[in-house]
Amino acid sequence: MRRTAVSLAAVLALVAACGTGAAEAPPTSSGPTSTSSSPPSSPPSSPPSTAPAPAGSWAELRDRLEALDADVGMVAARVGADGGCEPVAELDPATPRPMASIFKLYVLGAVAAAVDAGSLSWTDVLTVSGGLRSLPSGELQAEPDGTPVTVQRAAAAMIAISDNTASELLMDRVGRAAVEDAMAALGHSRPDLNRPFLTTREFFTLGWGPLDLRDDWARAGATSRTRILAALPGGPLRVSGVDIDDPAWTSGIDWFGSTLDVCAAQAALHADPSDEVLRSVLGQSRGVTIDEAAWPYVSFKGGSAPGVVTASWYAERADGERYVFVMQAAAPDAVALADHDAFFALGEDAFALLSGHQGP
Repeated sequence: MRRTAVSLAAVLALVAACGTGAAEAPPTSSGPTSTSSSPPSSPPSSPPSTAPAPAGSWAELRDRLEALDADVGMVAARVGADGGCEPVAELDPATPRPMASIFKLYVLGAVAAAVDAGSLSWTDVLTVSGGLRSLPSGELQAEPDGTPVTVQRAAAAMIAISDNTASELLMDRVGRAAVEDAMAALGHSRPDLNRPFLTTREFFTLGWGPLDLRDDWARAGATSRTRILAALPGGPLRVSGVDIDDPAWTSGIDWFGSTLDVCAAQAALHADPSDEVLRSVLGQSRGVTIDEAAWPYVSFKGGSAPGVVTASWYAERADGERYVFVMQAAAPDAVALADHDAFFALGEDAFALLSGHQGP
């Protein structure tokens, strides 16, 4: 197996050093990848594969992840009474890796914070426009300019079908800084890795646009990156789905975090069980088949991009115990992670294992 941790570590080290010096298969929501029909949100469909028998232990599940020709991380964790993640099983859980559309959890966190503060309402109306229209996955990109969309509808679409245009509308309303603040509030250990926090339009333009900005982005610190984003052209995107073919995360073009960071975000977003609207938005998709009798409430958010596939679940067991399961994989060759079905199926195996887990 070829591991790419050294390559990714080098990219992240470059980002951190420059920053200090400069002052998306079975799941219906995935990442910011745009194949001709599906960018950084929902995993593109995979070639048919013969499903193996379910992993019967955490060791077997880890072995299957490690068998991928990629850098991988995993954590299965119980959510404690204090809201913290208490690992049950793990595989290199603290290393930052590209998250793809899991980043939308932080956008939702910023929206929820604005609603709590009274500066935004779930019923407020957003408007689709050419300057905010992104590539699929999603549906709102096909709506005409002037189409009204409530905040709640946009948030639900962003989570359920990883609608990239919905993410654009919400980030435009709350602001980039609010999403960056949400990363810290939701327990991300290295929010500096994502400053400035990209929109999906910026992700596509930097990674595959005609300006050939990958090297500039990789070399730049936070201040220079902000200038690069400010100079990007507005209006309709100059990138199409057929352009999204090779990995851009190796140039630092993605959203980065560890499986423990994602676990903390899932747990924090579910901290208030009385927030019915937020729970409804988060619970739009279960991602894979998970026994509803054993797990009455499940929230899924995953992501995919060339060379990246990720998945995260928060779930409440029938006895009231709460768990999170997160997986990440990143490879410099997009073909290495083409079988999304097998990857996401490990989520079903994880919750079968967690069904019998006893708390402390």
